[in-house]
Amino acid sequence: MLDLSFLTGGRREPAPPKAIDEGDEYQRYLLDHQRRHAAGTPMSRAEFERYSLGSDWLSGLKDAAKKVVQTCRLMVGVHDYEYYVEHMRSQHPDATPMSREDFYRYCLEARFPSADRAGGGKCPC
Repeated sequence: MLDLSFLTGGRREPAPPKAIDEGDEYQRYLLDHQRRHAAGTPMSRAEFERYSLGSDWLSGLKDAAKKVVQTCRLMVGVHDYEYYVEHMRSQHPDATPMSREDFYRYCLEARFPSADRAGGGKCPC
């Protein structure tokens, strides 16, 4: 919300700072807003929570970055062993996952089959 209250009149003296709880982002916002825009109306707590990034935005960004890296690797033909192991544990808990070397050998063979392997195959990932 754009604060245009400074256009309607002069500035008032700011109120003395209040003691704040270090964990309460909204109280910090109120004090900062009061210091910068003494005559303006701050957002309500509900508006602040709706428009602020929140504390978990960084974890969402990390997840998105992991997915972008995984997509780029798949585009150039490098398969994700960690994703394969996670899939095997969640979908096939009784099966033993391949070792990293066996996994990459299997994927390479599936992508570029040798002459002795007539049936071809599908990469396990």
